[in-house]
Amino acid sequence: MKSAQIYGQIFIYVLTIILISFILVYGYNAVRNFRERAEQVACLKLKSELSNSVESISGDFGSIRKKDIQMCRGYTQICLVETFETPKLPGRIDPIIKDSILSGTGRNAFLADKIAKESFYAGKISVEPDVLCIKSVNNKVSLRLEGKGNHAVISEWAG
Repeated sequence: MKSAQIYGQIFIYVLTIILISFILVYGYNAVRNFRERAEQVACLKLKSELSNSVESISGDFGSIRKKDIQMCRGYTQICLVETFETPKLPGRIDPIIKDSILSGTGRNAFLADKIAKESFYAGKISVEPDVLCIKSVNNKVSLRLEGKGNHAVISEWAG
């Protein structure tokens, strides 16, 4: 074999390795971005499901519905805050939730792991106690929604 052929083969191998590396890096980034977007969509779905459920049952006085909500990845509980009446702050409460209540942001639903990380407005709700945290089981939360005419009472579904 001539030395020019050897150099040509080495060039082809190096070029092949570089091309495969670029394809692998691009593929990894594409899959990672797809997963991140899927997680964002799951959180948006949770927020809209809860808000729509509260809105739909609020005007239906006396009706009770069970709502199973799939939690987003990275969260183990949902905390709901009384907004129909002025909430009374319990002794031990997540500092982010406490700050949100005291500053009057209007946000009444918090997704939390060890601490609250994400919050949103779920509609006019009443909960007992005034800050109710429900842990997820198998990445789902089962809620009991009761319509009161102008707001919804939310509690954990027992059973």
